[in-house]
Amino acid sequence: MTSSDFPRLGMGTAPLGNLYRAVTDSEAQATLNAAWDAGIRYYDTAPHYGFGLAERRLGAMLAQRDVTNEAILSTKVGRLLVPTDAQGERHGFVDADPFEPVFDYSGEAILRSFDASRQRIGRDRIDLLLAHDLGRLTHGDAHEAHLRVFLNSGYRAMRDLRDSGAVDAIGIGVNEVAICDALLDHIELDMILLAGRYTLLDRSAERLLARCAALGVRLIVGGPYNSGILARDLNGPLHFDYGAPSDDVLERAHGLAAICARFGTSLPAAALQFPLRHRQVASVIPGLVGADQVVDTMDRLAMSLPEALWSALDSVLAPEPPRAGHVMLQDDARLILLHPDDNVLICVRAIDAGDVLPASGGTIPAREGIAIGHKVARVPLTAGDKVIKYGAPIGSITADAATGDWVHMHNMKSDYISSHTRGTLGGGA
Repeated sequence: MTSSDFPRLGMGTAPLGNLYRAVTDSEAQATLNAAWDAGIRYYDTAPHYGFGLAERRLGAMLAQRDVTNEAILSTKVGRLLVPTDAQGERHGFVDADPFEPVFDYSGEAILRSFDASRQRIGRDRIDLLLAHDLGRLTHGDAHEAHLRVFLNSGYRAMRDLRDSGAVDAIGIGVNEVAICDALLDHIELDMILLAGRYTLLDRSAERLLARCAALGVRLIVGGPYNSGILARDLNGPLHFDYGAPSDDVLERAHGLAAICARFGTSLPAAALQFPLRHRQVASVIPGLVGADQVVDTMDRLAMSLPEALWSALDSVLAPEPPRAGHVMLQDDARLILLHPDDNVLICVRAIDAGDVLPASGGTIPAREGIAIGHKVARVPLTAGDKVIKYGAPIGSITADAATGDWVHMHNMKSDYISSHTRGTLGGGA
């Protein structure tokens, strides 16, 4: 199997693990049967989704419908499921199986997790195995320890599984761009499943896609609706990245919807088809629950959209040009921009004091060394200004920072709130 074998449309199974609401076994099977009948043959799952529940439900459908092993399957490693007596909603999953997920990226844990997944799904082989939820935005201060374990042990176990033929391909399933860049610096990946970072509203993976094209790495795009805000033409309760959308996000979403209406199409159809326009994207995998969502998805994928629509939609997210006298630091190989509205860049390769950084109108030297994963002022910041990351305020600057300065705990007061964190739950990641 190669990345070119992946269908353009797949199905994420996180909702079938009772993400945010309980789904009955009959509703889960009706969803999976509707997907199979509609021709969907790629299914992405994970032990984390309902703590084994989504994998079990997927396996039950495949046992009935896929006797020739036609389906393409991906699952994930990086968590072990430990028995628990805890009940109620846990990690966003409602009435899930009686296990607690524990992060473990060691080689031994990855082999144990893989074997358990095969038993739940009912398959000896898995097409694509993904290391799940690596990254600083998931693990915080524990990120470096988890990454070290993965690079020293877990990755080798995944390579061995591929070399033995137990899996066809390996990669990562994540929600953040920085960890993709960091891992590509150290290891070879066949594919990356990235949720929510290459959508109509969030184009922060654009530079990553260019790098993947050069390396021959294909992307699977999860979360094309950004947790729902793009899924219903802005009707009903709205969520963006698992939280309430900011006023700015709402404004841009309404702008996108207005353009779609002008072209006689729907916002959800444009959102679903957008990632597939990039040739490095192998598949898009919305999370589905309910036969009606399967029907809607197939209709959206089949909808013919005019070419002029895309340039009009791009105009909504075009960044404002720098103001006169306003120096803006540009992203380069060491820096990434997570969101067009951000006033900080993220360092993905260490910067030494004196390094030359590209800026609007020329270059500037870094005034101090900056470590990987830290924030760098993209524009001049004045004490009291909000620090914007992922398009949302995460704190306030407490001392003036020039373009290119390190933004960290000593010159920033954090007011990060849960609605803007990148948690471990993802539609298809």
